[in-house]
Amino acid sequence: MEAVREVLVIDPVDLQAIRETAERVGARTAEVPPFRGIRPVMASVLVTGERGAVRQVRAEVERRRGGLVFDLRVGAVRPIHRSRALAHGELKVVAADGTVRVAECDAELVAALTRLASGRGETTVANVRDLVGTLS
Repeated sequence: MEAVREVLVIDPVDLQAIRETAERVGARTAEVPPFRGIRPVMASVLVTGERGAVRQVRAEVERRRGGLVFDLRVGAVRPIHRSRALAHGELKVVAADGTVRVAECDAELVAALTRLASGRGETTVANVRDLVGTLS
């Protein structure tokens, strides 16, 4: 089996649970200093082990982040964010008029939308706003 290494950015409150998950699946962890640009309230963890074990640790990190929120209201402080108030796999869209829709989504879709939104918040919000407009 091939050993892999991956740095995961996690909420510090999840650090112990992520260490326990890694130990349970046969991976090792080590804290690393956060990279420049990562909010200081986050922790970075190096996970090393077989590909499947590292994948399981990454899946646990994603599960703990909760669902995904798109807030399309003008001036929203956090237009795209993960929320522990939602279960992993839930998608919440707050429309420009304030109406809220929550949908159950495949966890892979939430992860894909999160990756899509990373670093391109305003553009992604505009795209989601357009998509919601066509579906209404």
